[in-house]
Amino acid sequence: MSSAAEATGSRTDLLPRRRVLGYAMGDAANNVAFQMTSLFLMVYMTDIAGVPAAIAGTIYGVTKVWAGVTDLVAGNTVGRRETRHGRLRPWLLWASPFLVVSLVLLFSTPAGLGPMATVAWILLFDAAFQLCYSFVNIPYGSLSAAMTENATDRSRLSGARSIASSITGVVLSLVLSPQFEDTTADGIRLTFTLATVALALIAMILYWVCFRNTREVVPPGTGTLTLRTTLAMVVRNKPLLLLCLGALFLLGGSFTMNAVMMYYARDVVGGAGYFTLLFLAQTIGTIAAATAIPAITEKFGKRIGYVGLALVAVAGLVLIGLTPTGSLPLALLAFLVYGIGFGGTNALMFSMQADTVDYGEWKTGTRAEGGSYSVLSFVRKTGQGIGGALGGAIIGAFGYASGAPEQTEQAVQGIKIAAGWAPAVLCVIAALIIVLYPLGAQEHRSIVQDLRQRRARASVGATKPGGAVVISRDGQRLIATRPVVTINEQYGAGASSVGARVAEQLGVAFAGTRFSSEDLERASSSRPRVLEDSRTGRSLRWLHTFSWPTVEVDVAAESGEAQITSQMVRQNVGEVMKLVKDSGGVVVGRDATMILGDVQGAIHVRMEGEVEDRVARATVDYELTPEVAAQRQVREDRMRPRMSGRLMGWDPAEPTRYHLIIDTSRMSLDEAVEEIVAAVEAQQGE
Repeated sequence: MSSAAEATGSRTDLLPRRRVLGYAMGDAANNVAFQMTSLFLMVYMTDIAGVPAAIAGTIYGVTKVWAGVTDLVAGNTVGRRETRHGRLRPWLLWASPFLVVSLVLLFSTPAGLGPMATVAWILLFDAAFQLCYSFVNIPYGSLSAAMTENATDRSRLSGARSIASSITGVVLSLVLSPQFEDTTADGIRLTFTLATVALALIAMILYWVCFRNTREVVPPGTGTLTLRTTLAMVVRNKPLLLLCLGALFLLGGSFTMNAVMMYYARDVVGGAGYFTLLFLAQTIGTIAAATAIPAITEKFGKRIGYVGLALVAVAGLVLIGLTPTGSLPLALLAFLVYGIGFGGTNALMFSMQADTVDYGEWKTGTRAEGGSYSVLSFVRKTGQGIGGALGGAIIGAFGYASGAPEQTEQAVQGIKIAAGWAPAVLCVIAALIIVLYPLGAQEHRSIVQDLRQRRARASVGATKPGGAVVISRDGQRLIATRPVVTINEQYGAGASSVGARVAEQLGVAFAGTRFSSEDLERASSSRPRVLEDSRTGRSLRWLHTFSWPTVEVDVAAESGEAQITSQMVRQNVGEVMKLVKDSGGVVVGRDATMILGDVQGAIHVRMEGEVEDRVARATVDYELTPEVAAQRQVREDRMRPRMSGRLMGWDPAEPTRYHLIIDTSRMSLDEAVEEIVAAVEAQQGE
């Protein structure tokens, strides 16, 4: 598929900036905890707690694999309970206190413990930390799929979290890396504990900010969420499986480097203080790539962007392996290039994972944001564990000596292999795997549209009453026992006048369109962000998404208001059924033709006409100038069919849905009334 076909077509930012920034604060909180362990736990174990490198690498690997298991447990737990704050967001508050306590204890190993007890302490609290982290990170990571269905907005969220993660890493390196210059100094353990306590409190505040500023708007799927249904979804979710396999190698490479990065700064570049400079260079690259992720998504698509950026990461890793001992400038360049490649690839991975949630629901009926994210997270953690263990094994095999003032030339070469060459090979494999990723932008848009139609049909099926006066069930059929007429029109064809007169003659209720011409006019000319925080503003913002002049923008825009769309479907279906259930009725618009389409005995009418005739009629009927009437004709003939397509998944222009199609350019409105009444009477007489 060409890159053009993979472009999303989005041109409009839909998520408010505060939602994106609020979401990013959650990853800042996550990485206060996560990067403490991924960047500093290995060197803390070897140089402060006194654990041999090979054993430290084993602990690192075992607890990361354990973390993958806890991710699966969390993923099939967090999405089950619906609260007034959503299914995912509350976990940020519920689980984070346990997370920060376990983090503080992990970096508070008592000095008087023997070797076995030290290993046991670190292993126990690292395992507890990973368990708590799963119940915070899985719901956090799953939020991007629940906050929006728009591909570009998901890339904005992923880019923002990647930037927040990188900045957090820089801050941590500034605070903690100087401590490793002299790991034999008095009070080094207490210093670490106090620093961890301060960082833990900051993390709690950031989790609260994220909770307050995010919202879950994508409706849950209809399938029951269990471990069994999640695994069944995963088995049939080829995009997710390929994404996970690529993640295994990508994260394996990244964490092989991460595990030895402090050693690289100290023993290759020349000092522990250089760690901050290297990490800053990597962060600058990551931020540059993450900022460009939405543009990369639109121009090239996620698959091509992922592969290209992974190869950039490979180039950076090769430079890391080639950097001569003591060459800070070349090392900074290498980490900058690596940061661009890995930071961008990692951000795209999260955005792609959110898309696989939609694919899984489309394929199996199970929407499992938490389950899908937990499967990816399990594989990522497994890759991290393999990478950390590999890094420790490599430097151990090349003779790294804990606490030695200088390392041998052979040990330094082992550090270069662990930091550069080995990760480069793993990243090449990851890129080759993602070449096979099948979920392009056009496929994803089609899946999202189909899912909306399914939800609309499900809402209709759930709302249709049985045994009512007008609509009763006869086996599988819905039968109208009193007159029911639906009228759909092109603007200015005269449906409101005709519908009211038909209802009067038949002695039934009449209901006009849900949204007036004035509503659509106001929505088209409003600035929806200004109006967003009121109920009226949210409705106008929703209507505003139909006013864009191109289909591409409209397709992208509709993803941003999924919650309002879902609510609108349920409300509209309920109101239409209520209007006609007691004594029949005539309904204009409101997608009543679709809602009551299965009702035997209902008459469905379409009213059309030549544009100039409809504009002339609207000028008289609504006392408008010809210019205003012409503007409304163009606007409403575009917006109302789009609304029907999004809400109920049908095309009002499809002639097979109607019993009568009346051309009011050739038939008077009086004749139209007579025709409809005659059709109803004939139907009732059968």
